[in-house]
Amino acid sequence: MAPVSNGQGYFMHQAAVFQSISGTVPPRCGIDLHARLRLLADSQLFRGMAMPDQMSLALAMEDRSMRSGADIFRQGDEAAALFAVMAGQVRIVLGSADGRGHVLRCLGTGEFFGEIAVLEGARHDADALAVTNCRLLMLDRKRLVELLEQKPCLAMNLITMLGDRLRATSGQVEGLLFQSLDRRLANVLLQHLAGRKAASVNITQAELGEMTGVTRETVNKKMRAWQEAGLVSLQPGRVEVLDLVRLRAVR
Repeated sequence: MAPVSNGQGYFMHQAAVFQSISGTVPPRCGIDLHARLRLLADSQLFRGMAMPDQMSLALAMEDRSMRSGADIFRQGDEAAALFAVMAGQVRIVLGSADGRGHVLRCLGTGEFFGEIAVLEGARHDADALAVTNCRLLMLDRKRLVELLEQKPCLAMNLITMLGDRLRATSGQVEGLLFQSLDRRLANVLLQHLAGRKAASVNITQAELGEMTGVTRETVNKKMRAWQEAGLVSLQPGRVEVLDLVRLRAVR
């Protein structure tokens, strides 16, 4: 018999407990469910939930795959679900009437989005774009509202999460008003690298311009100077950071 890995052993324990509580065997199994449980346990919103509640929630979330470049939702779409990134990268972009866009958030594995509009029962006020091939989890609005009503601890987690969102938005505004272009560009690259082992960022110079409030041409000039200085390496649609220490020290 093949040995059981730590991840498999963790799932087998969770499944056994779930079966003892519900009298049923979870319809999804193996690494998929283990990954869902890990995502929930590590998330700012759902941490602290009892294990049976986490198991029930993990099984209730709908799985969706998106190709790179696809719209997850568009500004004005009805907000029917909360989203979580299981794998890949997502950007939240605020569009304008003249076709320009500003990137509000860059999201990676384990991050949630769409919470404000879905809680309000409103429409999305920005676009969500799959930057890479993505695997997402979705929790419908009715289930989310029920959880918040039943679990006061989740409501407190949500308040904390929304406060962090507000501070991040304030930081973006402060950066546009008071920080140098060098610092803004460095911050964008560091945000994309946060929590990742790879030093490569899938981002175009046009997108860097949208996130820092300048034109693509201005970004191109600055990034080429950084490349000549050995700070980054430029590839089509990608920036590889060669010196992370120096990037963090940029002012």
